[in-house]
Amino acid sequence: MKTIIISILLLGFAQQVAANNFFDQLCEFNPNWTKYETRIENKEAIQFNSEAEYIQAHLSSVLVLLRSNPTDHLNVSQLSSRFHLIEVLDDYRVAGRFPINYYRNERIPVFIDEHNTHCAVGFLLRETGYESLARDIAAKDNYVWVKDISDARVIQWQKNSGFTLEELKIIQGAYDSYMPNAFVAPNRYEIPQKPACTEVYFEDEITGKELKNTEANVWLYGEGTKGILNGKWEQNYGVGIPWIVGYYKNGKRTGQWKEYYQGTNILCRTENWRDDELNGVRIRFDREGVIVEEILFKNGKAVNKINYDRAEGIKSVRTPLDSVNLYTEVYTLSGRLLATGNERVHNPGNLLWFQNIELTALNSVAITARSYEQNEGVQFIGGGSNGRFGGSLSRSLFQTPPLVEYKKEGKWIYYGDADQALAKDYRALTFAKRINADFQHFGMDLSVMTSVMDEINLKSQLDSVVVHYTNNLVMDFLGYGENEFKHVHFAYHDKDPSTPEIEGYYYLTERFNSYGAQLLPRVKEVGECNANGYRIGEWKHFDVNQNLFKLEKYLIPHKEDELILGRN
Repeated sequence: MKTIIISILLLGFAQQVAANNFFDQLCEFNPNWTKYETRIENKEAIQFNSEAEYIQAHLSSVLVLLRSNPTDHLNVSQLSSRFHLIEVLDDYRVAGRFPINYYRNERIPVFIDEHNTHCAVGFLLRETGYESLARDIAAKDNYVWVKDISDARVIQWQKNSGFTLEELKIIQGAYDSYMPNAFVAPNRYEIPQKPACTEVYFEDEITGKELKNTEANVWLYGEGTKGILNGKWEQNYGVGIPWIVGYYKNGKRTGQWKEYYQGTNILCRTENWRDDELNGVRIRFDREGVIVEEILFKNGKAVNKINYDRAEGIKSVRTPLDSVNLYTEVYTLSGRLLATGNERVHNPGNLLWFQNIELTALNSVAITARSYEQNEGVQFIGGGSNGRFGGSLSRSLFQTPPLVEYKKEGKWIYYGDADQALAKDYRALTFAKRINADFQHFGMDLSVMTSVMDEINLKSQLDSVVVHYTNNLVMDFLGYGENEFKHVHFAYHDKDPSTPEIEGYYYLTERFNSYGAQLLPRVKEVGECNANGYRIGEWKHFDVNQNLFKLEKYLIPHKEDELILGRN
């Protein structure tokens, strides 16, 4: 029991061990406190029992500053707003509901967490009718410090609030990446614990007493002296069952870290650290020990990522262009280039651009403690009939937080499978099925949309296809072959805001069943164009319920007022 008592003190908050006094603790929560040393009472470091107590101590000190700062420069409206917001901030402090940092293994600001919990500044925005601004800030960069927010609306709000910009900077805080009270939680063995110099053993499930001090019974073990980790850190999942193993040098992660699938001896991922920054390749394995992902890090930043799809026989190499856009190349596992193009990060959970695979303990410390399950597939109910696109669908969605998705944007080039032999009945195949045959790795993606134009004839094989996307929607399909060019243009109905996104924006149609059940947007019109972007041949028009209500045939090329994309 002595070991456990010591461990609680050590595991509670590592920053309290390093802090010499209360002022140091404030500075670790918000570096802006360094400007106010003379205004903080000189007292010893406080042993907080929870992260919430730590945040409340910060806010209490902030409120003392705010109430004592001069206000002579404020007009009546600003002064009234200031007094009101100080009381709002005090209520926020007392309520004790603060954001949790689920995504970064460091103490950082979190503007709005996945539970809709606002940081102090975000809460003040919300309570003054600026919730949309708070959401915009979180969507752009959920980990931003106030000093780095460039939105002009924030400056205007700050002027009206009665606070100075410096006061807003000190109100903000940075949140820990480990779950509060994880060490004493009922499911503590399933929660990543904050590394510390300690040695704790599993308890007997019946008696609640510590098991014998043997290596197999170790729950937590951290090497080091005077609260500074030096050497091995491990957290095991059960008696003789590993979970997280890594190394520290002078309190900083250094060397290789390993994580095992919970409750097993199966390696989940490895990653390499130097001076508390990721350096090297992070490798993710499936439960059969096969590599499914590799991410190259340099000085803490992800440089590129490779995802392996063994079932499809492809690998996707993604390189960030900026915080939102990626350049992606797709290869066969043997290295032949199949497709290239740009993707845009769809990031509803405010994660990092490379976090599209299940989050685990090493790259999302606290998230593993909560239960969420990934959609195993899409279940469709009903179907279309009588020549209409229709049917309803249901599917199990990700529980929060949603993971990062990649949506195609702009120009993509797909290269044909030149080494594939033609099917015996190739000439008799429909347009969509020819696409499926010529581009076997992406045939489903390409043919499922063009299947509404099965009457298009091809004289020869297509060597390559260029597709122009907007928000992952195919706008233009351009196929190139020997003496062959085909251009199909799409337009879509706007999403119906009165219905849920899945059912209101997508449809399922029986005519696609031979290609597999697909989620598709509601097509408004589709037809063929020539190399100049003029309408030719047959054009189909569908209503919002995906009923074909008009068919046009152009006997001579027709130029629209708004020119459709040409051959290039």
